[in-house]
Amino acid sequence: MYNNKMTRLILFSLLAVLLTISLTNVVWAHGEGTTIVPASLTVKAGSELQVTVNGLVGTKTATFRLTGMFGKYDLGEYPISGDDFTQLLRIPADAQPGSYRLTVEGGGKSAKVVITVN
Repeated sequence: MYNNKMTRLILFSLLAVLLTISLTNVVWAHGEGTTIVPASLTVKAGSELQVTVNGLVGTKTATFRLTGMFGKYDLGEYPISGDDFTQLLRIPADAQPGSYRLTVEGGGKSAKVVITVN
């Protein structure tokens, strides 16, 4: 009986988190005006995700990282031609399903957004 209640509580909590993530496009910016906006908040492991980054000034490269409870993945460092750009990222095929923080960094600035990998 206790396991049943605990399982329901965990599932309800997970559902609440997933709903919150899917209903909001949260962007945290460190560095005035730096943002990252994914084309989709949900992506399959092994697929590509297009992101738009604005205001990443003072750098010629952008580094992308995916961090979550089930792992940390370096998505690569890419040359950029301006402060605003679009980048296509490959989500690792071995990324476990769950909620992850996608981060872009460069020039002492960064921005983060929460996405779901399934």
